[in-house]
Amino acid sequence: MVLPAARTRDEAHLYLDLHPCDRCLSVSTTWDSVLTSVDGVPARRYAGVCADCGTGREYLFALPEHAAGTRPGTVHFGGSQPSELLDPGEWLLVADLTAEAAAATTDPAEAAESTGIALAAMVEILKFVPAGADAVPADLFRTERGRTVYRQEPGRFRRRRLEIVRDAYRDALDRIGPR
Repeated sequence: MVLPAARTRDEAHLYLDLHPCDRCLSVSTTWDSVLTSVDGVPARRYAGVCADCGTGREYLFALPEHAAGTRPGTVHFGGSQPSELLDPGEWLLVADLTAEAAAATTDPAEAAESTGIALAAMVEILKFVPAGADAVPADLFRTERGRTVYRQEPGRFRRRRLEIVRDAYRDALDRIGPR
């Protein structure tokens, strides 16, 4: 069994938040996690019970070979390689939702947190653009949700546009001030 790698705890938790209960579609689950091994591969097991319908839920993620370093107060989803858990369309959805949340709040701490997540999501999308390429290749959209986001506006996945949005989120975060 080949397990997808969760590069950081934040990436694993984001994945869990984006994948509702199969039975009732709720995301209300309190997750417990433990280190384990699957076929000799170090892994982390997330298990919980859906708060709405009582269905047991479980996910297994391989641990990364090298843990990604983070700075306190920053959002960081992984190292230099693209995510195995989320595709570029899912990352753009996360960026859009968190940027909207940042714009809607009057609380500077909430705005900073949401903008930081949006910025980190844009950084993740850029990891899917191959060196020398102008855009994320269409075949890297692995999920239905990701393909839907891509089909709605494929131009949003061009390198230059991604860089402009990333930089705008970075500038917005700088304007919000210290967190």
